[in-house]
Amino acid sequence: MTTESEKYIRIKAQIEQAYKQTVRISRNQRKTNRNYRLETQYFWFAMISPSVVAVLLAILGKSIVAHWMFNVSWVLIAMSYLALFLYPFVGMLLYRHSLKKVISAPFASLLEWNVKTVMQIDAQYLPELAALSRETLKLGALELKSERNGFEKRTYMVVGALEKVGIFPGFLALFIGISTLIKTLDGAGISARMDWVFAVAVANVFFFFMCGYVQMMLVQYDRMIALTELAIELKKERLESD
Repeated sequence: MTTESEKYIRIKAQIEQAYKQTVRISRNQRKTNRNYRLETQYFWFAMISPSVVAVLLAILGKSIVAHWMFNVSWVLIAMSYLALFLYPFVGMLLYRHSLKKVISAPFASLLEWNVKTVMQIDAQYLPELAALSRETLKLGALELKSERNGFEKRTYMVVGALEKVGIFPGFLALFIGISTLIKTLDGAGISARMDWVFAVAVANVFFFFMCGYVQMMLVQYDRMIALTELAIELKKERLESD
């Protein structure tokens, strides 16, 4: 026999799957759009690929003692940071027609893009949640809050600081590294002394994207918790009205 706790978990899983399915359909529709393909290519070839190649060249340069490879790696890292900085402007250029709509009615546009789909999915499953007992809903909210806090603390040890300082450490490391290389390009062993700076510059790029993923997961936890608490409030109102 299925317990209420299992029903609660099943409903939450269905909500997540419904949202993913909606996102998947939207992504498949956007794949036919030329701007979407250009944006995807920019992300992989301008932002990610240079950093990956930079790491491979740096490792190879260290192994065969080829300092010029290490210098090329710095240039590639600089390209990744420049692409990351220009990414919002590229998006504005590609979707300039939609941008006009946002400027004319910013709040309505944000509701249409970010709230409408989620609201429809939540409204579909809210009655099922409200049909569960208050004890089950309160327990579910408690467990979700506990898991959210645990997830946030675990990931904060790796990427949490980037939420406050952003990409700045990587820019600083990149500036120090390139400045030093310009002054001492002909100095022997410079790559060995700059290893830690290069590591910071590279790691910060990947941690930046990881931090974005973590924030999306935390938002998902908050939404599930809020939906459970809304079901509790609805149940409370029904009992009071009865």
